[in-house]
Amino acid sequence: MKQYLNLQKDILANGVETGDRTGTGTITMPGYQYTVKLNKTDDGIIHGFPLLTTKFVSLKSVVEELQWKLRGDTNIRFLIQHDNHIWTEWPFKYYLEKTGQQSLIDNMWADDEKNDYSDEWKVAKKEFEQKILNDDEFNAVWGGLGRTYGHQFRNFGSTLFRDLDSDKQEELKGKYKMDEAFIKGEDQLKNAINLIKNNPENRRIIISLWNPKDANKTLLPPCPCFYQFFANQKGMLHLQMYQRSCDTLLGVPYNTAQDSFFLCLMAHITKLSPSMFIHTFGDAHIYLNHIEQSKEQIARIPTELPSIRINPEIKTIDDFLNMEPKDTFELFNYNPQKRIKGAVSI
Repeated sequence: MKQYLNLQKDILANGVETGDRTGTGTITMPGYQYTVKLNKTDDGIIHGFPLLTTKFVSLKSVVEELQWKLRGDTNIRFLIQHDNHIWTEWPFKYYLEKTGQQSLIDNMWADDEKNDYSDEWKVAKKEFEQKILNDDEFNAVWGGLGRTYGHQFRNFGSTLFRDLDSDKQEELKGKYKMDEAFIKGEDQLKNAINLIKNNPENRRIIISLWNPKDANKTLLPPCPCFYQFFANQKGMLHLQMYQRSCDTLLGVPYNTAQDSFFLCLMAHITKLSPSMFIHTFGDAHIYLNHIEQSKEQIARIPTELPSIRINPEIKTIDDFLNMEPKDTFELFNYNPQKRIKGAVSI
């Protein structure tokens, strides 16, 4: 996809080297935007789907994570059950911190260039995932990410009694249990679907995943965090997504594909055709241990983008959420070049 390759080129040419939360360091550029144009034909096939051809990107993994988010889930067990490990690092590191295993974190990397994780880290992470899968009590304590994507999609703004300050708790003592909802949250996903169907000219078809009150109640606040749907062009649906923090080598290819699929899904269940996906970037960066991989990808020549079709048996959002991820779509004419690997900084 040329738009994505141009983003990488622009960061390397015009970005500035900065420190970052992870300690890895980045080349960073503030503010960028590109548009993907989708074309749905009468047979239900959506052409020009932005799955990179300059390296392999798993659409199955993309859809699994989207299902996980839209279900309202914030625990990694669902992902691990589908052999999807993209979120394990964050709760694993938190588990190590809280159980006095800082030495393993200190020896996370196999080398000073941070090209790969140490063997010790990999073995311990695999053991952690097995406990998440097989031990309900362990999973309940250590498998959650807190109030991140799924919570904000389906339960935005909810406040538990334990979230209240101590004075308010004392005032209401005996009336609520600690984990009881004091304020009910908003199901932003279903609200958006309702507006697209019944008030398509509305300029407030918005899903915001950024809640300042919850930013410190999660292991990682949402990166893609603001969605606006446009249904005011007859028969068409567009989506603009703002992403506050953008790991360009590893994250962005999945983000573009996932939220383009989200657009296709929302169009499908509201009987519209997906058209423009506008991807707006906040802090677009390439980690210093990803520079050579980015250069390798830029040197490759992109080929024709693949096509997809949403399973016609999906009529509602719940149909999508209750179906096995691999059964929700068909992928056509995807011929990617070989994988380009890089270690994620956490």
